[in-house]
Amino acid sequence: MKKFLDFALVILFFACLASNFLPAQVHQALGFIFVALIVVHNVFNRNFYRAGLNRRRIFNQAMIFLFAVGILAILISGAALADYFPAQNLNWRAIHLGSAIFSTILLLIHLLKHIRGKKLYAAASLSFILAVAAIFGLPYVDRWFHKVEINRFELLRGEKLAVEGKILIVYFSRVGNTDFPEEVDAVSGASLMIEDKKIIGNAQMIAEIVQSIIGGEIFPIQTEKIYPADYSETTKVAKQEFSSGELPELKNLPAVANYDKIILIYPLWWSDLPKPVENFLRISDFKGKIYPIVTHGGGGLGESIKTLKNSTRAEIFEPLDIYSSDIQSSRKEIVNWLEGFR
Repeated sequence: MKKFLDFALVILFFACLASNFLPAQVHQALGFIFVALIVVHNVFNRNFYRAGLNRRRIFNQAMIFLFAVGILAILISGAALADYFPAQNLNWRAIHLGSAIFSTILLLIHLLKHIRGKKLYAAASLSFILAVAAIFGLPYVDRWFHKVEINRFELLRGEKLAVEGKILIVYFSRVGNTDFPEEVDAVSGASLMIEDKKIIGNAQMIAEIVQSIIGGEIFPIQTEKIYPADYSETTKVAKQEFSSGELPELKNLPAVANYDKIILIYPLWWSDLPKPVENFLRISDFKGKIYPIVTHGGGGLGESIKTLKNSTRAEIFEPLDIYSSDIQSSRKEIVNWLEGFR
């Protein structure tokens, strides 16, 4: 019975890690079953905690305690993500993902402590592979398979700031420059989110959040050409633009000279400034400061700020970068950044 329970716990744990491929209700149910079986597992092995302590047992119990902390963090963050209680201003998704990686590594260490003989080397090698997969694979899966459904009303309500001067919020997004089919996957890696079947771009959503905090006018950078709906094809087109130095033609440019502050929001393309944004900077006559916000999938600011500074004579304010999967919980971070230039 104990061996069957141990086997079931391992299978359940890794099934829970596949959350992006499962319906939310199934993922939650598996999580609750896993926690319940963890309790049963500890009841069956209660004599372990009663035995005398030595160096090995102290280490094992420390690993078990840390694993319990990780599971508790997964439970609390999961409940917040499922709206079982007010989410406050914490980045619960990052906490949930980080706790899953932390718990995976501890689980593998715990399993290794119970293996002896020749099997230990094979188990150690497999554990190392699984640990590396957890550290690098889970964020990748989260980025490319996490379907981003949002509640715009919730994202746009909250703290307001009074900022002097006339404000223009400029953003570049695939939405508005791509003809998407009706049934398109809105995943963070493709810079898309969705509300009531309506596609919203990551940069567009950030622009709306900024406007809800400080006001101002919003302007989307739009190109004459249409980018492919398939994200991988768009990356190929972008790479061709970088290779050739092409600056895509734009339409309906705003009179940027009439504004004191220009907040520029764009995604990181090939670790750099998208060519349409570069062209916007080169052909616009800026009088006010530019405040950049960069969305990315792990590349941070990349080389984009260097390119931005080389494309305009305008003064550039300290930039803000936001990881694509964190946009839904970024309002507080944006508020803190905006407070810097009031």
